[in-house]
Amino acid sequence: MNYRYIENIAGQVLLVFSFIVLFPTISAFFYGERAEFFLLTFLVSLFLSLYFLFDSRSYSEADIEDSDVYSAVAVIWLLVPLIGSIPFALCGISPIDSIFEAMSGFTTTGASVLTPEELPKSVLLWRSMMQWVGGIGIVVVFLIFFPQARKSSALLEAEYPAVVLPKVRPKMRDMAILIFQIYLILTLLEIAILFALGLNLFEAVNHAFTSISTAGFSTHSESIAYFNDVRVEAVIAFFCFIGGTNFALIYALTQRQIRAIADVEFKNYLILLSAGILTLTILNSSQFDILDSLRYSAFQAISLATTSGFTTYDYDTWSDSAKVVLLLLMIIGGCSGSTSSGLKVIRVIILLKYASAQVFKLVDPRRVKVVRYGNSVITEKQMEDVVAFFVIYLFVLISSLLLLSLSGYDMQTSISATIASLSNVGPGIGLAGGSETYAGFHPLAKIILIINMWIGRLEILPVLALIFSAFRGGKW
Repeated sequence: MNYRYIENIAGQVLLVFSFIVLFPTISAFFYGERAEFFLLTFLVSLFLSLYFLFDSRSYSEADIEDSDVYSAVAVIWLLVPLIGSIPFALCGISPIDSIFEAMSGFTTTGASVLTPEELPKSVLLWRSMMQWVGGIGIVVVFLIFFPQARKSSALLEAEYPAVVLPKVRPKMRDMAILIFQIYLILTLLEIAILFALGLNLFEAVNHAFTSISTAGFSTHSESIAYFNDVRVEAVIAFFCFIGGTNFALIYALTQRQIRAIADVEFKNYLILLSAGILTLTILNSSQFDILDSLRYSAFQAISLATTSGFTTYDYDTWSDSAKVVLLLLMIIGGCSGSTSSGLKVIRVIILLKYASAQVFKLVDPRRVKVVRYGNSVITEKQMEDVVAFFVIYLFVLISSLLLLSLSGYDMQTSISATIASLSNVGPGIGLAGGSETYAGFHPLAKIILIINMWIGRLEILPVLALIFSAFRGGKW
């Protein structure tokens, strides 16, 4: 492991992060709140940044391996939430809860241990900003300011892994700015629409930040149910849907390349959401009239499938069958190259095609069945990567589930909390339900969930690279 390289990249990222912290600092001054919470965070981040940069000034670029790049991304996604938790800790929140809230924010999980109404406005804005930055990606924000950073393409690929590269794909070095431009325009558009619908500017900004990032924090404990306005629900659901779409596809559409909408993953994403909405509407029709059933089912299907985690109704009161549908949507998640987490639609497609090919092989060993993704042939390497990801995902899920159940939590809570944290959804079922918080969870359970959020946001590989590189050792 090239420690100096990792230290250098971390130093550059923290330098950018230091100035991001100034935004809630300004808001604290504006609202007459305690700005020193954020000023201290700014100073800590700036000091660590300068120390890392000074200490790594002579690192060797010749010895950088891909594992170093992935390890750097994993370290960054640990450091930034740790520093980002400082304002919560200074508000009197316990260290574990502060780190939980910050990790949940930056990984766009949306699981919370706090009551929004009890927090200063500047801290609420900080929660939303964490999710907005985490949604686009910490590395993406960094590359906007340092586009010539060493191994920038590999850094971006580590944060936005592509199972199959889209046909419409700009150069990797330009991708960060393109993603940011699209992300910013969509955010500003949503702020304007929500403000026009009657939300005050503070609410509009916060909910735009946390919906385009498919994150889920709200300024109200009741989440989107607080507004009780179907127009607001429709707008937020739409932008969650956009956030769950591959940004390369959105870019292609902005270039008037309409054929890009025929992308296999996007079509299956639409099918998944449509099937989820229809199934939930039917299952909930005995509890609501048909229009209310469609309203609540559509919002929750989109919210949880895109791993946003907003709620308009306490779905914990729904039937067991409806809860199973919601859990499946959480596991699958959105599209690759989006702000959503989960397995991703493309991986599920490849897994199903791979399973089908294996069945055909058993029936007729002489017959060779080529696995295709659209017009492209899926290579053995790509299939192996997807299967390996799925196996490791299951291993982490089952291990976490067992640890939570051994901690005394019922199976429903253990399963849903594990899925909700690993897929970066936030709310689950039972004690982790949409109308609950994670405040009452045991500290050890919170640590398990924090690790799950980290692993889920990075999609496993950078975490494995860091672990194996640490055991292998390295050089300064």
